Amino acid sequence: MATLRYPAHGTEHTFTITPLSATPAMTPAAPSARARRSRAEGAATPSTPVAFDPTSFVTALRRSEKMRSRIPSDDPRQLAVVHVASTSRRAATMRPQYAGALTIVTPSVIVEGAHTADIKAARAAGARIIDEGFDGKALLGVDSIADVTRICTLLAKRHVGSVTPNFLRRFGHTPRSAPARAWAHAKIRLSAAWKITKGSAAIRVAVLDEGVDTSHPALKAAVVAQRDFIGDKGNSAKPDGNDAHGTACAGIILARGVKAPGIAPRCSLIAARIAMDDGSGNWVFDDYATADAIDWCWRNDAAVLSNSWGGGAPSDAISRAFGRARTQGRGGRGAVVCIAAGNDQIPIDFPGNLNGYVTVGASNPHDERKTKSSSDGENWWGSNQGATMWLLAPGVFIHTTDISGPSGYATDGYTNTFNGTSSATPHVAGAAALMLSANPNLTASDVRILLSSTAKPIMRQSGWTKELGHGRLDVGAAVAGAKKHA
Repeated sequence: MATLRYPAHGTEHTFTITPLSATPAMTPAAPSARARRSRAEGAATPSTPVAFDPTSFVTALRRSEKMRSRIPSDDPRQLAVVHVASTSRRAATMRPQYAGALTIVTPSVIVEGAHTADIKAARAAGARIIDEGFDGKALLGVDSIADVTRICTLLAKRHVGSVTPNFLRRFGHTPRSAPARAWAHAKIRLSAAWKITKGSAAIRVAVLDEGVDTSHPALKAAVVAQRDFIGDKGNSAKPDGNDAHGTACAGIILARGVKAPGIAPRCSLIAARIAMDDGSGNWVFDDYATADAIDWCWRNDAAVLSNSWGGGAPSDAISRAFGRARTQGRGGRGAVVCIAAGNDQIPIDFPGNLNGYVTVGASNPHDERKTKSSSDGENWWGSNQGATMWLLAPGVFIHTTDISGPSGYATDGYTNTFNGTSSATPHVAGAAALMLSANPNLTASDVRILLSSTAKPIMRQSGWTKELGHGRLDVGAAVAGAKKHA
């Protein structure tokens, strides 16, 4: 095994890595008795895992011109899988899992805040510029994975703003819920919030995901900006194939109309496509593209950023972009950054484990934290927990928009089966949009504090806990508090 070393969050991390071509395929598990029973009853159940084929993975990436620059050949050995952290002052455990998050290092490096002399030194060491992005970011290509540590070390010693490997992150989908009646809006007291405001067009919400169907009848009128950061669609964030996740997230926040209305239907939508299918039905993200999308969103006046994704090794490129959104967005008042806690019922992973943001876990109709044993019956997933948990929001049996046609969650452009902390996060993003509509002078910190102080305690909690955060979202109380805030 080889090692990968780079700085992140002020600490040098060391990870073991192995060639992507040596990654074993998943072995599908036999369905449980409950899963077999649910399938017979017609309910949604966990889908069978698809074996991970490194060659197919690389082939899928190379369909995008942008991604081809990260992989200089069709050889999977040009990529490596990040495994377990070895030496680090703050030991970070990486699990090489396939249904959750798989971190893959590419022969490229993200540098930020580098001077001309720094780039010249990197070029002398064999690096080349692949791309240049917002806020002083540059993507450098190197000849091999072995060169990544060498260039990171070189530039770190030169005290550039940040330098980090450019990771690909492969995420699995959380299987959908069984169909159920709508419950979330009543539980979070949306009708009370709507007596104050249904949103303002001046408040823009960015959905960073695998694309959004911006031509959907319930979303089209809300769109004010869109862009593809991982594919070749330019100023379009339209998804490919069965990529319905981003459309569902956007609908929870902004859908207009009487069927599955969004929480803030009069606010505006910025759609950023940062993920694509990896050839096996899962997603792949590129850290450089994701960081650049974050900077593009807040520079396009996004007041709220909704991020229903996460997992894998830390990256200063993404952390610093989030930091700029939180501090420089909205003319210095800051954009509210909402991040999904994750669905593996384990400690919250990157980027949800960053301090100072709104990390969101999931609750169910019975005001329980969503776990593998909670009363909703979805025993295949549970909300993550940890020190950065801020609050919970509805995360099962969610009604929202869907891509059209048979490739979506349903076939009529709407679904009532969306779930996961992916669905909880846009509930909070929508609440933040209503709060800023009621009082646009609030800072990002004001919104974050009001979300916590107005959250409803559940499960007999008497204060913040790592499982429940400050409680479950109460949008009625949050918007009322925002309007009264001086």
